[in-house]
Amino acid sequence: MALDSAKLFQTYQSHADIKRYLDDLLRRYSSKMEIFSRAESYEGREILTVRICTDVQQKRPPANRWCILIDAGIHAREWITVSVALFIVQQLLEKDAISAKSFRSFEWIILPLLNPDGYEYSREHNKMWRKTRRPLGHKTQRSCVGVDCNRNFNVAWTIGSTRFCSLLYRGERPFSERETKNVRDLFRKLRPSCKFYLSLHSYAKAILYPRAYTRTLPRNWQMQQTIAEAGAEAMKKATGVRYRCGSASTVLNGPVGGSSIDYAHDIEKVPVALVMEVASKGFHPPEANIERICEESWIGIGAMVNCLAGSFRPVLKGSGTLHLR
Repeated sequence: MALDSAKLFQTYQSHADIKRYLDDLLRRYSSKMEIFSRAESYEGREILTVRICTDVQQKRPPANRWCILIDAGIHAREWITVSVALFIVQQLLEKDAISAKSFRSFEWIILPLLNPDGYEYSREHNKMWRKTRRPLGHKTQRSCVGVDCNRNFNVAWTIGSTRFCSLLYRGERPFSERETKNVRDLFRKLRPSCKFYLSLHSYAKAILYPRAYTRTLPRNWQMQQTIAEAGAEAMKKATGVRYRCGSASTVLNGPVGGSSIDYAHDIEKVPVALVMEVASKGFHPPEANIERICEESWIGIGAMVNCLAGSFRPVLKGSGTLHLR
């Protein structure tokens, strides 16, 4: 049975429900949507990535079309981010927002649930679980489980925690996790057309740009600040909520190694790489608030995309391999 989309944001959906919803959308909107990737988690769950554009069945997209990559649920306990990602998918397809002029100039690549094993464990056993669910250490002494995906990317990775049982454990090596390898592979598939990477987190009410591992700003920080502020201002105007904008290391007040936005920007040369810390008063706000938070977040995301398309297309035109460092 298909998931009733009218009830989609009345509760937090299971991995199985999310898969069922996306498969149903695929049947109904095959001209605008495809499953771009069907990776597999450590415990064997599908990690589905959706591609949405107005002519998805064309074998070769227009040469000047850019990609936006959005992921959610990188930290298992941040349930609200998964709802926001599904809301984006719903708006683009069921509400036909993909028809808007600025939106249809992009391919939207959306990974609604990056870490399904951790997410399901968080739902069923420990609401505050953050990591993946791969057992660590030797087979005879596996007392700790999981890696923090947002410390596992191959950029300033050595900064991360080396303690197996830490919630911030970086992994034995960069990309030790299937989940982070999947994101890396998506970036590689999308080269050089990916101009905007957005990773959804909760719940600090902030829009952050690189870098997380140092206070040294990227060369194009002013462009990223402008785009972040466009999102913050749109949400403030519509709902009154106030978001902070700034570099991740400054706002978080400390260095973070192995983060996805730094990897996207410094290694994959994605010009705009942002974290949106959804304003939600907790990782799993009351179900009655889910839809409102999703609507508010969508306003900010739409404004950032419009700002990118409207103000920076001439700056970013070309191969995408800008001198970003």
